[in-house]
Amino acid sequence: MSQATHSTSVTSTPAPSAARRRKRILSALEGYLYLAPTLIGLALFVYIPIFTSFRLSLNRIAPFGNRMRFVGFENYVNLLTDSDYWNSVRITLLFVLGTVPTGIFLAVVLAILLSYPVAHLKSLHRTLIFVPVIISSAVAGVLFRWLFHPVVGYLNFWMVQAGFFDSMKDAPNWLASKNWALLAVIIATTWRQLGFNVIIALAGVQNIDETFYDASKVDGAGTLQRLRHITLPLLSPTLFFLLIINVIYSFQAFGEIHVLTEGGPGRATTTLVYSIFYDAFVGTPQRGIASAQAYILAVMVVVMSYINFAVVNRRVHYQ
Repeated sequence: MSQATHSTSVTSTPAPSAARRRKRILSALEGYLYLAPTLIGLALFVYIPIFTSFRLSLNRIAPFGNRMRFVGFENYVNLLTDSDYWNSVRITLLFVLGTVPTGIFLAVVLAILLSYPVAHLKSLHRTLIFVPVIISSAVAGVLFRWLFHPVVGYLNFWMVQAGFFDSMKDAPNWLASKNWALLAVIIATTWRQLGFNVIIALAGVQNIDETFYDASKVDGAGTLQRLRHITLPLLSPTLFFLLIINVIYSFQAFGEIHVLTEGGPGRATTTLVYSIFYDAFVGTPQRGIASAQAYILAVMVVVMSYINFAVVNRRVHYQ
């Protein structure tokens, strides 16, 4: 009798375990169902294009007929031995050096000024500075094409009035000159990104505890001393974030370049992103070469981000 009872209890114990297992499986399936739209979107628009692009970068694709021939890393070798490609790398680095430090410096200055504005104009000032962010790159490009116009553009008119040039004839033709076109694109891109930088920098400035300033005033510190020894060190995490974001954004900038100069004149504004676009969709399509450029650009962005983390992060002061 005891043996029968013991065998019955043994056979009945797996039932709760199986029920718990089914409950865990159903719970996991429910979670994956909630995640399914995001996972499908990532697969369609991120992961599949990444693998497809890498496969294309290892093939030579005929311009007509879409016939592919496997060439291995020949596309990468051809790029790294092409003078035009290295010129695009140089222009991209100049573009990054022109936009990132300038944008962050102006953002910090404006953020500090906005910390102590007239009370009833505070919201108005912030709104006016943030407006360029919500403007599309196409609209910004059209606006600056008009401002940079050599005849009716306001920029040359203001520079003549300020005494930089004797007349409109002496003023530069910004978008048609190899010497001025890249600077024009840098100005337009910096202006459009400035609002985002200012909002982030302003949040960092206002997050600094006022007790630091009160203590420094008691010790007799002046405005410049408080700025140097309190504001900038405690703002360093925000500046570090802006540095990473702006470097990535500058490496990927496209809209302003396309609308203002289309990579010209004479490839003077052909950055890496615009070179990818040109090789993939303009003229004779070379999608294998364009895909190889995209992967090299991705590696460059990762390397730059790593350098920033390895070097700049040491100088960041966290409260």
